[in-house]
Amino acid sequence: MDSLLLPEAPGLDDEPEVTLQPKRKMSLCSCETCGSEEAKYKCPRCMKYSCSLPCVKKHKVDSECNGVRDKTAFVPLNKFSDIDLLSDYRFLEDAGRVSDRSSRDSTLPRNTTNKYLNFLKNRARKHDIDLKIFPIGFSKRRANSTFYNKK
Repeated sequence: MDSLLLPEAPGLDDEPEVTLQPKRKMSLCSCETCGSEEAKYKCPRCMKYSCSLPCVKKHKVDSECNGVRDKTAFVPLNKFSDIDLLSDYRFLEDAGRVSDRSSRDSTLPRNTTNKYLNFLKNRARKHDIDLKIFPIGFSKRRANSTFYNKK
């Protein structure tokens, strides 16, 4: 067992007396994979305890766990803590950051309006027709063959 050396208060002699105190345990649980050693790690996804890297890898293979915490998992209100609140806040901040970054990205194609569709809408408006056009990406918009003959 590992020990930590701590000096004690000096007595009558000038040399400090040194005593051995055991280190604080990281976990009170044993490894759930091998069961032989004290657990040092906990899987963020399934909360299983492991003692070493080989046990962590064996756990991932045996239980088909990827080790990544599910950020959208349901947490009952009676088990909801400040850590969960902070996790939810960070998740929402990340989602907002991704949304903002995608709206600023110049490499993504922008939805440009078709000049023929604008001409068709303007002519329909002159004849008191409320023309609705599907957004880009809808299959009905691609299948629509409506056109306006300028002649």
